[in-house]
Amino acid sequence: MTEADDDTRNRRLEKLRFWRRACADQGAKWKCYNDNGADIPLIFFHGDTDMGGLYVRRLAAECGYPIAALAPRSIEEPGLRPCVEALGKDMVEDILAFRPSGPYRLGGYCNGAIIAYECARRLRERGHEVEVVVMIEPASLNTRPVFRAVQQLIAAMLPPPEARSLKAQQRFGDVMHVVWNIGRLLHLSPRELLGLVRYLGHRRMMWRGHLVAGEQEALDQERQVRETDAAFKTFHWRSVSTYLPLPTQIPIVALSTGMDGGGRRCGMYDGVQWARVAANFRHIRLRGHHATCLSTHVGELASDLKSILRGLPPGKTEPPAQRLARQQGDFTILALGKAPGP
Repeated sequence: MTEADDDTRNRRLEKLRFWRRACADQGAKWKCYNDNGADIPLIFFHGDTDMGGLYVRRLAAECGYPIAALAPRSIEEPGLRPCVEALGKDMVEDILAFRPSGPYRLGGYCNGAIIAYECARRLRERGHEVEVVVMIEPASLNTRPVFRAVQQLIAAMLPPPEARSLKAQQRFGDVMHVVWNIGRLLHLSPRELLGLVRYLGHRRMMWRGHLVAGEQEALDQERQVRETDAAFKTFHWRSVSTYLPLPTQIPIVALSTGMDGGGRRCGMYDGVQWARVAANFRHIRLRGHHATCLSTHVGELASDLKSILRGLPPGKTEPPAQRLARQQGDFTILALGKAPGP
C-alpha cells in the first residue's frame, strides 16, 4: 500500500471516529477554545464533512485566539430546509443566545463560510455590530454574474422562499447544483478534466477492490459513514447552490487557495470573487489546496487568522503592487476599498 493510500485510509478512519463521537455527544452545540474572557471570540461555522470539524481544535491550538465553534444543524431535524437563508435565520438565534450583544466576529470554512456571511448580514440587519467575517475557502460561483442570472431566472418561476415546499426547494438545489458543477468544469483545462475523470474511476475501482472477505465488518461501518456523509453533503450543496449573497458593507476577509481538494485549479474556491458583493474586502492567498490548507499548512493559516483577529498586517498577503495589478476574471481586485458591484 502506498503512502497516498495510507493517507486516504487514515482520513476515512478519522471520519468514522468523528461520527461515532458525534452520535455519543449530540448535545454539544458549541465547542469553545482558548476562552480568556477578554477577547471577542471568533464564532466559527466549521461546515466541514471530510474531517468532521476536527481541524478546528488544531487551528485553535495553533492560533491561540478564542474560538467558539457552532456545530452544523443535524439533517434529521424535522422541517429543516436546504436553504442558507433559513439556516442563517435559525443560527442567528443560536448566536444571540450564546452572546446576546456584539460586537461580533464571524468565520467559517467552505460551506460554513457561506453561512457565516449570511448570519453576519442578518445580525447587521438587526442592529448589531459585526467587526469582520473571515471566509476560509468559500465557494465563489455564487458571486459570478452568470450564476446569479441563472439563479434569479429559476427562482422567479418558483413560489417565494417562505411559501416554497420542501420538495420544491430540494429540486431547486439539485438543478442549481448541476449549474454549479458545469461552472466548475468550465474552469478546468482538458488535461485537468481528464485527470478528474481518471481520479473518479480510480476511486470507484479502489472501493470495489476493498470488498474482500475479512474486511466486511469494517467496510459496513465505513459504508454507514459514507452514507451519512453523502446525505450531509447533499443537504449543504443544495443549500449553498441556491444561495444568492446580497451585497454588504461588512468587512470581509477571504482566505483561499484557488484549488479544489485534488489540487486542481478551481474557480469554485477562488475567494477573490467575493469582492463582487463586499465593498470592504481583503483577500489572502493560502498555500496548498482545499484540504491541505487545514492540515499541511494549518500553521500558516493559523498565523493569518491570528493576524486578522489581532488587527495586525497578515503575513501571507501578496505585495500591494502585485495585488493591485493581478486580474481575476473581468475585473481587477482592489487591495482595499470599494469593490465592483454584483
